[in-house]
Amino acid sequence: MRMPDHEAVISSAGWALLCVLPSIPACPDLAAQDFTRIIEGPMVNDDRYSEGSSWGDINSDSYLDLFIPHAYNDRSNLLFVNNGDGTFSQVTAGPVVTDVSTSSGCSFGDFDNDGDLDIFVQNWNGMSSHLYLNQGTGTFTKVTSGQIVSDGGWSFNSSVVDYDNDGNLDIYVDNGAFTSFVEDNFLYHGNGDGTFDKVTTGVLVNDDQHCLSSSWCDFDNDGDQDLFTANSDPFNGVAICDFLYRNDGGGNFTRLTEGPVVTDTGISIGGSWGDYDNDGDFDLFVANWYGEDNHLYTNQGDGTFVSVTTGQIVSDGGNSVSGAWGDCDNDGDLDLYVTNDWNEDNFLYRNEGDGSFTRILHGDIVSDGGRSNGATWADYDRDGWLDMYVPNGQNPAQSNFLYRNNGLSGNHWVDIRCVGGPSNASAIGTRVRARAVIGAEAVWQTREISGHQGFNAQESFNVEFGLGGAISIDSLIFQWPSGTVDIYTDVDAGLFYEAVEGEGLSMVQTSVEEDSGTGPPELSISGILPNPFSSTCGIHWRQGQQSPVLLRVYDISGKLVAMVSDAEYSAGPHSSEFDASGLSSGVYLVSLSVGCETVTGRCVIVR
Repeated sequence: MRMPDHEAVISSAGWALLCVLPSIPACPDLAAQDFTRIIEGPMVNDDRYSEGSSWGDINSDSYLDLFIPHAYNDRSNLLFVNNGDGTFSQVTAGPVVTDVSTSSGCSFGDFDNDGDLDIFVQNWNGMSSHLYLNQGTGTFTKVTSGQIVSDGGWSFNSSVVDYDNDGNLDIYVDNGAFTSFVEDNFLYHGNGDGTFDKVTTGVLVNDDQHCLSSSWCDFDNDGDQDLFTANSDPFNGVAICDFLYRNDGGGNFTRLTEGPVVTDTGISIGGSWGDYDNDGDFDLFVANWYGEDNHLYTNQGDGTFVSVTTGQIVSDGGNSVSGAWGDCDNDGDLDLYVTNDWNEDNFLYRNEGDGSFTRILHGDIVSDGGRSNGATWADYDRDGWLDMYVPNGQNPAQSNFLYRNNGLSGNHWVDIRCVGGPSNASAIGTRVRARAVIGAEAVWQTREISGHQGFNAQESFNVEFGLGGAISIDSLIFQWPSGTVDIYTDVDAGLFYEAVEGEGLSMVQTSVEEDSGTGPPELSISGILPNPFSSTCGIHWRQGQQSPVLLRVYDISGKLVAMVSDAEYSAGPHSSEFDASGLSSGVYLVSLSVGCETVTGRCVIVR
C-alpha cells in the first residue's frame, strides 16, 4: 500500500517538514486560514449525542483512531479507524460498537500491558461500565466479570492513571453528576493483566459529591500523580468547591483545603492541566458553566496556586464545558481551546508567550456554535500540526466538528510516541522536557502524558512540541514514572520519534508503508531543505516509475510563481533546486505531479 498523497515521507538523512495542501482562502484572517472545517466523512456526519472524544491508535499503524460515545441507550457508540489518507472508516462489528448503553465517554489504556490499547467506557443513569480488551488487531473482546463492569453508578467521566507507579494502569470513575443525590467515586487498581481490584478506603473514594470530571497531574513535581476533580450541580445551578488531592505515595492521598483552586466556587465541569508559561510546573484551567467566568490558576512551583484575575481567558463568561491545551501554531507555547454549551461559539486563545492570551474571533473553529463538550487536539493526519475535534451533544442529533490545521505559520515541531518498560506501557505520567532556541531565547517546554484532561476528553499519548524557527531540540529529557531518566541531545525537528524507556530514541515512519510490504510509496515529497529558507532550497522526491514530472510552486492564492522542473525522470529518489530570490516572504505550496497523480508540500520564505 502506498503512503497517502498528503503526507511527505521522512528522509533519514535529515529533518523534513511534513505537510498538507490546505484549502486556503485568499484572506488575511489568521484563524480562517489556519483551520479548515472538514465536512465529509462519517465522523462529522453522525447522529449521536456526544459528550466527549478519545483518540488512540488501536491497530498500531501510527495513525490515531477515534472513539465517540452516545449518551442515550437508543443507539450504540461509535469507533472510527484512521485510513491514513485523511479519511476514516466506521467500525460496524464487535461489542464496542454494538453494545447499547448510556455512555458519556471512554478512556484508552494498555490495561493488560500487551502493547495495544484497550477501552474502558463509563455509563451513567445507573448502568454498569464496559471494559474491552484489544486482541492486537484492533478487534476487542468484552470483559463480563468483575466489579469494574458490574458496579453501576451515575458515572459521567473516567480517567486513566498509574497512581502508585507500579507499572499497571488504574481507572478512576467520577460519579454523581446530574443527580439529586451525591455518590462516591470509584477507583479500580489495575493488576496489569486486564483485571482490577476495587479500592474502598481513602479520601478518593469516600468524598461523596456531584463530580463531573477528574484530571491527573503531578502538580507538585514529586514524581507521582495528583488529582483534581471538578464538582457542581449544574442543572440546579448549585456551585460547589472543587477538590484537589495531593498524592503522598503508597496509595495515600490528602485532600487540600486551602488555596483558590479548592475555595473558589463555580459550576465547574472540567479541569485541564498545562504548563502555559513554560516555567516547568503545571497550571490549571477550569471550565465553568451557567454563564460564569472560567478560572485559570498559575502554579507557583511550591505546590500552591494563584488565581489569574485579568484577561479575556477569565472574563469571557459563557457556558463552558471543557478546555484543551495545545500548541496549535507550533510557536513554543500552549494555546487553549474552550468549548461552550447551548449553541454558543467556542473560544480559541492564542498564547502570546508573555503570560497573556489573545482570543481569536474569526474562522469556523470559533464561530460554528454547537452544544460542544469534550474537545481534543490531535494530529490525525500526521503532518506535525494539531487538529481540533469537537463533539456536540444535542437530542435528537447534532453532528460533530473536525478542523484540520493548515499550519501556515511554517514553524517547526517534533512528535514523540513514548513506550514504557518498567513504567506502564502507555507511559501515562511520563514527563518530557525539551530545550530549544526559539528566536534568540533558550526555551524549556514541559509536557506530561495524561490519561484524561478536561471533560470526557482524551487526547493521544503522543508528546508534541512546537519549536518556532528552531530546527532542533538541544536537550530532550524523559522522566518516566518508574524513576528512569533518559536524556537525548541534538534532536532534529520535523520528525516523528519513538522513545522506549531506557532503550533509546528512534525516528519512526508511518507504518502504513512499513507494514504493507510494498516498499516505498509510488510518489512522495521526501524533503524540502532548508525550510524555512531565504533564497534557495532543495526539493527532494521519490517516484515509483520512469515518467515525466511537473514540479511547480504556487502562492497561497493559487497563482503559479515558479516552474521548478518539467522533465522526465527515472524511478527512484531525485532532487531539484528552487530559486526563490525573486519572491517575497510568505508561505508557498509545492506541487509534484506525475501523470494524474499529485502530491503536495509547503515551504516558507523568510527574508
